[in-house]
Amino acid sequence: MTHRNSIIICSLLALGIGVLVVAALITDGDDSDVVLTSNPGIIELIPARGDEVIAQTNVGVIFSPTWKGEIISIGDTQIPLDQQKVEPALNSVVFRPEGGKAIERLPAGNICASVVYWDVQTPSRRSNLTWCFRVIG
Repeated sequence: MTHRNSIIICSLLALGIGVLVVAALITDGDDSDVVLTSNPGIIELIPARGDEVIAQTNVGVIFSPTWKGEIISIGDTQIPLDQQKVEPALNSVVFRPEGGKAIERLPAGNICASVVYWDVQTPSRRSNLTWCFRVIG
């Protein structure tokens, strides 16, 4: 094998390895919500941003320790606080659509929910978050 052929083969191998590394980096990113990973107050959205769900799906938020909040609206409907299930032990607030509530079934299509949340040490400093998901059926 000549010196020139060795250089060409090594270059092609290095290029191949580089392509594999770039492909791994592109697909290695997790599907986490950047808004949540940089947000100190919210751990999880229910359902997650962009999820496809059925019309009776719970909608809510799991907050970080020392944070609380409430659902403001789902779609164009305001959700009364007495229809939200606040779970202090789980640090969450959830609304379940059912008969006799502000929303009996989530409407089909793209829908957005909004919450207000705050750190319990500074309850006057409130933040809002809106996320959207798709209701099928």
